[in-house]
Amino acid sequence: MPRNKNIKPNKAQTRFMKKKVKFAIVMLFVAVSLFSFGCGKKAVDSANISRDDARVGGSLSFVYNKDRREAYIGGEGEVVQYSLANDTFGFDEGCRVGLKITAPDGEVDLETASLKMNGVRYAMGDFLAKVNGVPQRFFTIYPKFSKEDKSVNLCISWGDKVKKQEYKVIIEDGTQFMDKDGNVA
Repeated sequence: MPRNKNIKPNKAQTRFMKKKVKFAIVMLFVAVSLFSFGCGKKAVDSANISRDDARVGGSLSFVYNKDRREAYIGGEGEVVQYSLANDTFGFDEGCRVGLKITAPDGEVDLETASLKMNGVRYAMGDFLAKVNGVPQRFFTIYPKFSKEDKSVNLCISWGDKVKKQEYKVIIEDGTQFMDKDGNVA
């Protein structure tokens, strides 16, 4: 159907069209910017979690599901040993299990990495292991467990521009705990 060239839009229609054009230009600019410079924080692969080299807590079964970011420790009849306070490792006494967490491959910024465990936040890579003053791509933690508290949640960001990752460490049912006097319950 041919358009009637004699019909012109009124002022309200003209303003509306100008707003639509401005909005389209702004959206185009935003889309080009996001495409060019990236959008938000980057996702990286999950960290690797293993037992610490000193095996704090004893020789316990250990299974890590990297896809679900869950570590399972112990099992039927296994015992988490009692640890005395240790200034070298920086913990007070109790049933602890040592874990080594290694940063994933990829673009991570260790200087701005952060860890949150049991409500305490460790920032600016202070928690990372150091060799000759140089931060490494791993750290060790020693979460405290008990009959009443069999899991720990961790939140790790491998840098300001990397998405945070949630991890869970779980003591398996049937695992027992040693007390200060060496008794197992």
